[in-house]
Amino acid sequence: MNRLITLLLLVLLSSQIIAQSNTNETVDGSKKDLKYIGMPVGGISAGQVYLGGDGQLWYWDIFNISKISPGNEGGHRYYLNPLVQDNNFENGFGITINDNGFEYKRPLNKQGFSNISFQGEYPIGKVTYNDPQLPVEIKLNAYTPFIPTDADNSGLPMIVMEYTVINEGNTNIDVSINGWLQNTAGYWSAQKQVLNGQHQNKIISTGNYTRLICESSNLDSNTFPDAGNMSLTLVGEGIGNAGVSKPKGAYVYEVPEEKPQATIDIGQKLVGSVSSTVNLKPGEQKTFTFHLSWYFPNVHLWDGGHHWTNKEDLRHYYSSKFENSAAVSEYVINRPELLKITKNWNKTWYNSSLPKWFLDRTFANVSTLATTATVRFDDLKDRKESEGRFYTYEGVYLGEGTCTHVFHYEQAMGRVFPNLAQNLREQVDLGLSFQNNGIISYRGEFSDMGRHDGRGFAIDGHAGTVMRIYREHLMSSDDEFLKRNWKKIKKSIQVMINQDMEKTGKADGILEGPQYNTLDRTWYGKISWISGLYAASLKAGKQMALDMKDVQFAKTCDKLAKRSFKNISKELFNGEYFIQKNDSDHPEAPNTNIGCHTDQLLGQYWSTQTGLGDILPEEKVKTALKSIMKYNFVDNYGEYLSEADIPVQRYYADKDEAGVVMASFPKGGTDLAPGIIENEWEKLVVGYFSEIWTGQEHQLAATLISEGLVEEGLKVVKAIHDRYTAKRRNPYNEIEYGNHYTRAMSGYAPFIAVSGFKYHGPKGIIGFAPKLNKEKFKSAFITAQGWGSFSQNISGSSQEVELMLNYGKLNLNQINVQIPKGKRVSKLRVALNGNPIEIKDSKLKHNQLNVKIHSRSLHKGDVLEAILTLK
Repeated sequence: MNRLITLLLLVLLSSQIIAQSNTNETVDGSKKDLKYIGMPVGGISAGQVYLGGDGQLWYWDIFNISKISPGNEGGHRYYLNPLVQDNNFENGFGITINDNGFEYKRPLNKQGFSNISFQGEYPIGKVTYNDPQLPVEIKLNAYTPFIPTDADNSGLPMIVMEYTVINEGNTNIDVSINGWLQNTAGYWSAQKQVLNGQHQNKIISTGNYTRLICESSNLDSNTFPDAGNMSLTLVGEGIGNAGVSKPKGAYVYEVPEEKPQATIDIGQKLVGSVSSTVNLKPGEQKTFTFHLSWYFPNVHLWDGGHHWTNKEDLRHYYSSKFENSAAVSEYVINRPELLKITKNWNKTWYNSSLPKWFLDRTFANVSTLATTATVRFDDLKDRKESEGRFYTYEGVYLGEGTCTHVFHYEQAMGRVFPNLAQNLREQVDLGLSFQNNGIISYRGEFSDMGRHDGRGFAIDGHAGTVMRIYREHLMSSDDEFLKRNWKKIKKSIQVMINQDMEKTGKADGILEGPQYNTLDRTWYGKISWISGLYAASLKAGKQMALDMKDVQFAKTCDKLAKRSFKNISKELFNGEYFIQKNDSDHPEAPNTNIGCHTDQLLGQYWSTQTGLGDILPEEKVKTALKSIMKYNFVDNYGEYLSEADIPVQRYYADKDEAGVVMASFPKGGTDLAPGIIENEWEKLVVGYFSEIWTGQEHQLAATLISEGLVEEGLKVVKAIHDRYTAKRRNPYNEIEYGNHYTRAMSGYAPFIAVSGFKYHGPKGIIGFAPKLNKEKFKSAFITAQGWGSFSQNISGSSQEVELMLNYGKLNLNQINVQIPKGKRVSKLRVALNGNPIEIKDSKLKHNQLNVKIHSRSLHKGDVLEAILTLK
């Protein structure tokens, strides 16, 4: 009788249940805040699929048919009204439990369970399901193979769904997990026009898997954007039904009987399902693994596509590796190490002394690569300039790319997938975008059509790209990348030197003349943040020239960098922060003049991220950073806007939220800041000064931390993290002009700053200078060909340092370690896997101990230890 009452209660609950969330710091949500969560879980540049907070997959943007409109009014509508979970075709997973004759059927989403917790640890989303009426707990791990330094194996068009069911009851139970999938091959095109053909589902069962394949017949594979196929594979033994229906009022598609094939007219709904059943004793558990893979190669037909070179011959890059969706699953089944390595990376990243919220936020924007803000091409004609080429919008569908003045803020791709970043530099920045005069056009293949100043030239993006080129050199295993491209790199630096000389005939380290930039108008005058980027480029140019043994150019860059150091400080520092001196010949130009600009030290950001040191006097840098926090960090954005002289038309923070505004004017100057406004666009652009952009905030936080202002830097990162709590919006979608805005990929920079990571791959040098919890520190690191963990323990007169490689290899000639101020090293011992190794040399400079060893190649599992005795 009690069981009957329980069953009746469950039926009642199934129609009324509201999913709850015991979320941790990862999303910081309340018990009903699952609707906004959307962690991108597909492969990088393979389309976009979200994992919802309840484990439901949603926002399917894999069919080359735009999922959403790009946005209006600068895309801020998606900040004010975040996307919520939807599901516009049939797909999902469910559980059936048979407990002594009583059967319970639940979908594994918010309709099925009263208690759901979500923990996002990109690239793995972790969802737990509980219900007081059920004798089981279910844990889901959802992810795609993700291996730093390996872009190809991290770009698979698939999702792995691992459901682990634990019997928490006192009796044996039968448990089935079933997955279902609607055939969408040509389905969306058939909603718009009459298509001849049929949806075809078929089940293939072997001892290793049961697979549902969804495809269509008589559909020209090159005519429709959604021509292709999908597969749902249950790894291990199971059963499948190619065409199943869902009983009215039910939430779960089951497998009533095995049926290997099913067809229906194209455009109609055809759903197939696969399932597996096990018997679990009390306390036992079982993991059910599903692969959901897709193959829709026709990116050339994508309505979200831009002016791509050779567009008619382009397909998704994954089509160069696979012939269909089933082959993707086969590939992973035959390479189980891909899943193990992904979990190893997840463990490596989170096995850290850093706060979890900080680890979450600084890695969250790497997921932008797994959205339709990016795409990677396969060229059917195998042209060098197109094959494997990476393309990024500014945000999803928005902004012709690859936009240098936006994307140069990023550190995520360059550090996590250095080979992919190198390809972008060579194929686009030094390839399709490169002009004979040395200019790196700022919008990829679109630049030759001319934009704004007629040259397709954004000076900040140009300088920032030089810095990215230097970073890519550092993140290489040898100097071949630099050798191949040095002539063009040198020419691109000379472009800025020439502009420095234009007005007076002599370079003084400060740029003048037209300076089109990321604030979408051409500026004039002496501008601290743009000339700071130039100064950083000169320092990078010197180091690259030295590596290329181009001594004369190294001397030129060094001389001009020193002039920048002196003259920017002398002319553009007002005692509190760095300013702009306007050009009186160009009153039409917008400017920050005597305002306090958050990006005023953008060059310093790049210089510290790449280990080049200060481009300006340290004390002035710190003073300026403190002034930015004083004048630009706001605890309540609404209060700031109520008094701001420059209104905004776009909102990327709510009125009660904290953040960093782009430019404040504590000493006046708002009368000159707009320049001469001639149209609505220019009016919108001036409003940028009062906006909050996470891409800027991340770079500011990184610079604060690098310069020793750690508390202030963490405060900025935490403000971003709190704005993107699941209570209000998707924690994985930092918005500016569009969704998943690529400038926000600067979010990885504060992590680099906190660990004090420095690396020169060709020279085999690695170094760390932790800024937080120095006495007991641990964090991940990524190099050109591998990754692992760095840790140090400082206690009394002892400092122990450990470098463990968890994947790939690391060529090592020198390790640099920061020791406590005022200390010296009286004894030093270095060992590899417990065996002492010879030290060639060691030098202490400014509390940094540089230890040279005979060249070594570390491989997975190797541990390098350095034990220092301090006095």
